[in-house]
Amino acid sequence: MTNSPAAFTEETVDIAGISVQLRSGGSGEPLLVLHGELGVPDWLEAHELLARHYSVCVPSLPGFGTSSFPDWLMSVRDLSAWVNWFVRECGLATPLNVVGFSMGGWIAAELATTNSALFSKMVLVGAAGLKPREGEIWDYFLNSAKDAFQQSFHDHESAQYLKYYGRDWTPDEAEQVETNREAAIRYLWRPYMHSVTLPDLLPAIATPTLLVWGRQDGIVPISSCELYQQGIANAQVAVMEDCGHMPEMEKPEEFANTVLGFLKG
Repeated sequence: MTNSPAAFTEETVDIAGISVQLRSGGSGEPLLVLHGELGVPDWLEAHELLARHYSVCVPSLPGFGTSSFPDWLMSVRDLSAWVNWFVRECGLATPLNVVGFSMGGWIAAELATTNSALFSKMVLVGAAGLKPREGEIWDYFLNSAKDAFQQSFHDHESAQYLKYYGRDWTPDEAEQVETNREAAIRYLWRPYMHSVTLPDLLPAIATPTLLVWGRQDGIVPISSCELYQQGIANAQVAVMEDCGHMPEMEKPEEFANTVLGFLKG
């Protein structure tokens, strides 16, 4: 891995029918990053590491960050249709690589079941969308936002947990967290964090897929990883030890090396 930094930009652009908060950086082939149900607080260290090899595109999904939230978006399947529209209007060359985190992994999987030409390779990280065989998906909406971030990390002394979540939030930060939770409630509430049809659609996926899971994921149990592996033909699995639901923040270097090894393999 090279040591040269990858500059990034943050802007608001009108794409695919909404005003989109867009962070991007790096150069080369495009790499689309779809964040999870807690949003994405910044241009993260993992984005920086990936942007040394790819042109990384990180949109805040509708309703998250400062992106607008049209009334017609009601479900993860709606979000997947919007992402397809976003890719086209943003001018991203396809097929492209995608990394999806939790809800973002579910969105990517939905897209891959219906459009085999969109993605060249797909990385699903702690992906929601499947009801676990063992255990339960942790309930974000019966607990506080602070509890949600604490539950998402195994190591509460990790640098990015302390930077973003292990401190008192400013009023603006607290308001943004609640805005993100409001969007997540609309998309994920019924049925909670899973699809009743996705399990039967997974065999339609022809995209080479890597499943990345933290062994100690406290949000989506690792048994969901096993279901994804069984459903997607030839899916590879990378389990990160001593790691929770956000390996990209908890262990960014190990995470980036794992993803790059798959994308470039």
